Amino acid sequence: GLLTVHYIDVGQGDATLIQAPNGQTMLIDGGKKSAGEKVVSYIKEQQIDRLDYVVATHPDADHIGGLHEVLEQLPIGEFIDSGKVHTTQTYLELLTKIDEKDIPFTVPTIGDEIALDPNVSTEVLFADEEAKGTNEASIVIGMTYGDVSFNFTGDADTTMEEGLIDRGLQQVTIAKAGHHGSNTSSSARYIDHIKPEVFILSYGEGNSYGHPHDEVVQRVKA
Repeated sequence: GLLTVHYIDVGQGDATLIQAPNGQTMLIDGGKKSAGEKVVSYIKEQQIDRLDYVVATHPDADHIGGLHEVLEQLPIGEFIDSGKVHTTQTYLELLTKIDEKDIPFTVPTIGDEIALDPNVSTEVLFADEEAKGTNEASIVIGMTYGDVSFNFTGDADTTMEEGLIDRGLQQVTIAKAGHHGSNTSSSARYIDHIKPEVFILSYGEGNSYGHPHDEVVQRVKA
């Protein structure tokens, strides 16, 4: 059985689709609202007609905007949310859609296991609904299948990376850069600690934030 992880190109945002060996599925984030149709189309192209888990790492629009369309078009088994209160229209619309569809809703805590597949360890490495900012509330998920490991970090910053290391984070085979390759994330210590074989940066070409920042790219290359 294969574990398949798709990093979907949604421009300046994040969307990751996971197909477990047992056939269960998970979507982590859905890009901006304008990416919703693309994400749904991509999922359907993989012959997937329902998602067992949808994770909103945190309520920023470039992570949750596209999820509204996903929830509109696909049955969802469980919605996992950071729990961080956000007053934007995008977040309100998402919560309304979850309520309309009566989708089971969970706010995780550190150490929670997600029952994706008995042969795939899927653990919440960080969660904090009381965090000061939305980025700092990002759910971080670690996944291990055999001798291959992944982490999915939302917009986790360097302080959160330090916390992950302190709590025993090990080497990661395939890592996703926090915050689209911003220099607020992906510290030299973190990259050196996890020693990824593959480092994924999800951003929009020519974006106004300057992502990915040169120092992050250089750290990864080094």
